[in-house]
Amino acid sequence: MDQATRDYIDAHLPETLDDLKRLTAQPSVSAQRLGLRECGEMVVDELRKAGFEAELVPTADPDFPTVIAEAEGASDTTLLLYNHYDVQPADPLDEWDTPPFEPVERDGYIYGRGISDDKGPLIARIAAIKALRETKGGLPIRVRWCIEGAEEIGSPGFVDFLTANAERLKADVCIWEGGGVNWDGRPLITLGVKGLLYVELTCRSAATDSHSSYAPVVPNPAWRLVWALASLKDSSERIRLRGFYDSVKPPLEAEAAALQALPDTSREFLHNLGVEMAVGEATDYEFRRRLIMDPTCNIAGFGSGYTGDGAKTILPATASAKIDFRLVPDQDPDEVLASLRAHLDEHGFSDIEVKVHSTEHPARTPIDDPFVKLVADTARTIYGAEPYLQPNMPGTGPQHPVQELLGVPVASCGIDYPGNHIHAPNENIRIDYFRLGVLHTAEVIEALGAGA
Repeated sequence: MDQATRDYIDAHLPETLDDLKRLTAQPSVSAQRLGLRECGEMVVDELRKAGFEAELVPTADPDFPTVIAEAEGASDTTLLLYNHYDVQPADPLDEWDTPPFEPVERDGYIYGRGISDDKGPLIARIAAIKALRETKGGLPIRVRWCIEGAEEIGSPGFVDFLTANAERLKADVCIWEGGGVNWDGRPLITLGVKGLLYVELTCRSAATDSHSSYAPVVPNPAWRLVWALASLKDSSERIRLRGFYDSVKPPLEAEAAALQALPDTSREFLHNLGVEMAVGEATDYEFRRRLIMDPTCNIAGFGSGYTGDGAKTILPATASAKIDFRLVPDQDPDEVLASLRAHLDEHGFSDIEVKVHSTEHPARTPIDDPFVKLVADTARTIYGAEPYLQPNMPGTGPQHPVQELLGVPVASCGIDYPGNHIHAPNENIRIDYFRLGVLHTAEVIEALGAGA
C-alpha cells in the first residue's frame, strides 16, 4: 500500500469513526426484531456513498432483510465480504457504564452494543474501499457484499436466501465478518467456525403452579429437567449422546501445528472474564485445543417457578432450559438432534419436549489454501508481526453455506481484539486496532488486484 492511501485513511479516521458511532446508535436487535429495517437502510446508504450499487433484499421473514451490494473493479477477480448488521440484546442494562446505544469514545476506546460485532468491521471495510477509490481512482477488483440481518439468532433462512442469490454473490474468495489480533497484538487469522444446534427443552407436569406441599405426590418438572440435563454429560464433561463424537474429524497435521504455534493466553482469557480456573484446569495447548477444536453442550438458560423477591412456596407446572451444542467438522446438527431425542427417550424423559431454535453446520478452510497465504502475507505487512493461523473460531456463523454453495475459501481480516466484550456489557473497540483493520482490508484488496 502506498503512502497516499495510508494518509487518506488516517486523515479521514475521525469521519470514519463518526460513521461508526452513527450506525452503532441505531438499535438492530434481531432477537427482539428491533430496528432492523432502519439499520439495514442506513447500511445501504453508507455503501452507496462508497460507490456501491446496494439494496435491501427481502428474505423469507420480512423483519430480517439482507443487504446485497456490488462495485466493479479493474479486473473480474471478485472478493465477497460477509458481515451482519444485527446485534445481540443489550441486557443486562445495569452492567453497562454508559447506555449501549449511545456510543461513547473514551481513552482510545469506543463503547456501544454491536460496535465490535459487527458494525465496526463493516465500517472499517467501507473506509478501506473509500480510501482506495479516492487514491487509486477505482478498485483493482470487483467487490461484492452480503450483509445479513439475522446472524445473531442463527441465520434462519440464510441457506435458501444464498441459494436464490448465488449468482449475485458469486466470488473467488471471501473475507468473513471478524478478525483482528491476539492478546499480544499479533494478527490472528481465523479460517472457520463451529456449527450449532440450539434447542429448548420443556417439561410440564400440571395445568397450573400448585402448593409446594403437594411435592410428595405431584411431579416437579424442574427436578425432572435437572435430572435430564445431568444425564447429558458425565463428571469429566464428556457428552453422553450416543455417537456424538463419531463424526468429529481429527485435526490435520497443519492444523495441529497451527494450534501449537499459538501462544498460551489462558491466563489473560480467564482473567478478562473474572474466572479463576478453566474446566479441567486446562492450560496452554490443552486450553486452546479445547476452546477451538472441541464440540460443546452448554446450558444457556434455565427457568422454572418463582424467582422474585422473598418466598413463594409453589410447585411449578413447567420448567424449560435452553441448550446450545457447538459442533466441529464433520458433525451434523440434524444427527445430533436425533441423538438428543433418542437419549432423552432412552433415559426416561420422553415427556420432555425439544424445540429447535437454530442449526448451522461447521466449516473450515484448509490452512494451505493460497488465499490464506495472501491474507497472512498482507497482515504481516500491515502489523509488522508474524500472524497466527487459527483453524476456526470458538463461535458460529453461516460460513458453511457460503463456502459450500459459492465454492470460496474463507478467512478473517478485521478490527477485533480479545478485550472487546462482544455479546456482553460494555462492548467496545480499540481505535488503534480499528485503524489497522482498515489498513489490512485495503492491503488485501490491493494484493488480490496485483494477482489478478
